Amino acid sequence: GQVLQWGTWLRVGEAAEAAKDRGRIADSLAASGSGWFTPQQGIEALDRVVRQDLTSTAVASIDWQVYTDVLPDRPLFLEELLAADEEESATAPDAGNDLLSALRGASQAEREESLVAFLQGLLQTVLRLPSAPSPTTRFFDLGMDSLMAVELRTRMNQALAGEYVVPNTAVFDHPDAAGLARHLAGEIAAAADTAEAAPPPEPGPKPDVQVAPRPRRRDDNAVAIVGMACRFPGAADPAAFWKLLEAGEDAVANGRNGTDAWTGCVGDPAAQDAFSRRGGFVDALDRFDAGFFGLAPIEARNMDPQQRLLLETSWQALEDAGMAPGSLGGSRTGVYFGIALSEYRDLMTATGNGGGAFGNCGSIAVGRVAFLLGLQGPAMPVDLACASALVAVHQGAAAIRQGETELALAGGVNAVLSPASTRSFAAMGMLSPDGRCRAFDADADGYVRGEGCGVVVLKRLGRAEADGDRIWGVIRGSAVNQNGFGADLLAPSGAAQQRVIEDALAQAGVSPADVDYLEAHGIGSKLGDPIEVEAAAAAYGKGRDAGHPLLIGSVKPNIGHLESASGIAGLIKVLLAMRRGAIPRQLNFRTASPLVEWDRLPVRVVTETTPWPGHAERPSLAAVSAFGLSGTNAHAIVEGYEPEDAAGARWSAPGPARSVPVPAPPSVAGLELPQEGRAERRSRVLPLSGKSDAALVELAQRYLSWLDRDAGRSGSDEGAGAPALADMAWTAGAGRSHFDHRAAVVFHDAESLRGGLQAVQAARGPRVTRAPRKVAFAYAGDGGEWLAAARTLHETEPLARAVLDRCADVFRDATGGSLLDTMVERGGADSGCANPAPALYALQCALTALWGGVGIGPAAVVGYGAGMLAAARAAGALGLDDGMRLAIARSAAGADTVLADPSVPLISGATGRVVDTLDAALQGVGGSGPAGDEATRQDCSEALAALAVDVVVEIGGGSATEGFAAAVAGAWEAGLDVTFSGLFAGEARRRIGLPTYPFQRRR
Repeated sequence: GQVLQWGTWLRVGEAAEAAKDRGRIADSLAASGSGWFTPQQGIEALDRVVRQDLTSTAVASIDWQVYTDVLPDRPLFLEELLAADEEESATAPDAGNDLLSALRGASQAEREESLVAFLQGLLQTVLRLPSAPSPTTRFFDLGMDSLMAVELRTRMNQALAGEYVVPNTAVFDHPDAAGLARHLAGEIAAAADTAEAAPPPEPGPKPDVQVAPRPRRRDDNAVAIVGMACRFPGAADPAAFWKLLEAGEDAVANGRNGTDAWTGCVGDPAAQDAFSRRGGFVDALDRFDAGFFGLAPIEARNMDPQQRLLLETSWQALEDAGMAPGSLGGSRTGVYFGIALSEYRDLMTATGNGGGAFGNCGSIAVGRVAFLLGLQGPAMPVDLACASALVAVHQGAAAIRQGETELALAGGVNAVLSPASTRSFAAMGMLSPDGRCRAFDADADGYVRGEGCGVVVLKRLGRAEADGDRIWGVIRGSAVNQNGFGADLLAPSGAAQQRVIEDALAQAGVSPADVDYLEAHGIGSKLGDPIEVEAAAAAYGKGRDAGHPLLIGSVKPNIGHLESASGIAGLIKVLLAMRRGAIPRQLNFRTASPLVEWDRLPVRVVTETTPWPGHAERPSLAAVSAFGLSGTNAHAIVEGYEPEDAAGARWSAPGPARSVPVPAPPSVAGLELPQEGRAERRSRVLPLSGKSDAALVELAQRYLSWLDRDAGRSGSDEGAGAPALADMAWTAGAGRSHFDHRAAVVFHDAESLRGGLQAVQAARGPRVTRAPRKVAFAYAGDGGEWLAAARTLHETEPLARAVLDRCADVFRDATGGSLLDTMVERGGADSGCANPAPALYALQCALTALWGGVGIGPAAVVGYGAGMLAAARAAGALGLDDGMRLAIARSAAGADTVLADPSVPLISGATGRVVDTLDAALQGVGGSGPAGDEATRQDCSEALAALAVDVVVEIGGGSATEGFAAAVAGAWEAGLDVTFSGLFAGEARRRIGLPTYPFQRRR
């Protein structure tokens, strides 16, 4: 058929108003005598065409096209309209020349006065008013619709004759004559000044200019993002999210996986209503690991899935930050989450379930996260519709700047469940009929609903760098404001959007022209998107080189509009794009919106995957916008971050290398501690744990995948000291919470690690431990293989070296011999004295210090034979030097030594009893074997049991084939709490990205 395109616009608002307008016009067409339509045919024709942006603003502008099979002459109705318009134009005075004459050379106040008078006249004409309206009466209160708004804008541009072009959105941004006049006066003056100041064009191309790099800013306002996690449609974590974006995938689906589980919910594949069937859905939203968080099944069932998502995603974000979530109890960590509607309540009500009042409350959602982690900072829900998540990030960053919190969890969540809510959005014209978001496109007709959760971990930049955190990016500035007066309560305001951008830039101290990319709100609104683009162009166009346009995009076509979580989705997209150095292409963008004058604006939609613009003189800069339906506007300025000692790292970059401090347990008090090892440790420990064996096995599989995917990039086959493997062991030990189902993998290279992980997967039977009540140290009467390991301990362990060196000094002063030569060169064949007691004593004291360095100390000690000296030292009854002198003398006879009161019970391996005198403690020193005879061992066991000891750690006896790391691994598997940082004392280590906890979810 042929098309009759009207040169005017049709106001389309809420459903009733739209139907009324279409009916009125169809009646007019039928009454015109053209024979085109009956009234009902006219309505049907218009309904086929007016499938544009039925927004709740009731002010959406669309091209009106009437399709018909045969196009006869223009109907009388249209002829009358066009004739009236032509007659009015022919008789109108030359207002344009008069206006321009009044503006030239006028002051700002005079310009405003002239423009107000001009606009009052135009309004009277366009609105067919009997008299000029008041300058402060809002246009839409006068009865203006979008047809009239466009006509007003057209007449203004005719009058200004190209000296200034009024944008399409001006009438909506400044909806009264006084405000619009004030805006136009400023813009016209600025345009004139720019024209006068513009230099003549330079002949030929500009020469290349070398710009010296400038150092990264370190101002106090900067807030680092040190961890993040997400569950979005089609993406269970940030890595999967980037893969989706990079591939340009559309995760919006025509229903959730499965059918029976989703009956009566949005996403039911069998739903007849397309709006209730299609959306961006999180996989397995109905599943949750309630047991992990100590929640009973019935309590979990009564919890909104939004709460469940927040719990799991918060835990994963902290793990991504290399922080053991369980270690934050009592800390001033804040919680700020965007969370709005609880559509789960609607489902519960529909099924007759009256419970769940607490489970469906935003304040309880944030409070539950704080409670289960033991956090004592502020816990604040943010309900500002689609701006909620970004406002939550703004609040978290502000709290850190103000010193209110030391650490903050911030983000947002959304769950799309209620068909009734979805139908109400559709009735207001907010949703795309075919379930596709077409941001900035000519065919934009609304958005498709999406759900998900994203959480970031915030910390002051200076502290994050000092702590060696992995930094994804830096929030340089952020701002929040409200629309104020506008076309409608729910209508967007370009002026307010421009102001919030300028406020964020001011806080960030960033030039608008330096921002490379804007992750726009971009929901696919035919009116809202142009308003946003105009505002962004006005704010970011200042001083911008024409060759460096602001690149813009929106993630909503990929995953749907996540509403209260949309801002965090945009922020995480920006952080990933900066890290990867590429901006993903805009999905569903084919023909640019005709309501945006793209040729005159310094903005460009990213139509193809684009390398991030490089700048030698500064880091990458981006911005994120989120606008709420209630009029809230939020904006953030984000700076890319690249560790200075890890140039070129683009994905999962490690944190900066930081020295692991050497601990100072009580057993080394008074000694000078070396701050680094002199040789690499040969063995490492990877601790794996879960709250079930199934979780433990799955975690092992995740590490195998990590080993195959990531470790090889950092030379993992070079041995346990290779950066990837050593950093992995460090991060897993110090940056994870540890649970009762345990398996420790001791490894020395990638292959031994792989074999250990495979063994964990293959093992059968429960591997659950229980926390011991008390630990005893047992000191054998000889050193076994451990004496031969003295060289390794001295070279690799700063704590052991400090003890061995001190004992060697005492030995040299007393005998003139070299204890270290005895231990290191001849493996314990003592020179300078007739028995091995000094070497054994020094070795056992060094091992005691090492155990203290990993956080394990004795609640009781028992000593056998020569090991009684080290036992007395561990009990606090003997000084290190005195014990060495006694070991050299081989007996207490004539030794001027005082035995102090033990700080823990000291059991003699010779008698099996607790002793408290010098003679009793030293009885049998050098006279019995490694652990005494069987009867004595039984007596010692009974004495330890009477003291409620249930774990015994043998110090310096038995096999030392795998070294101290293997001993610690065994102790940890037995249930002891281990401070794993002690295994890295004196090394420079980095936090790296590792697999997060594998939640064992069930419906």
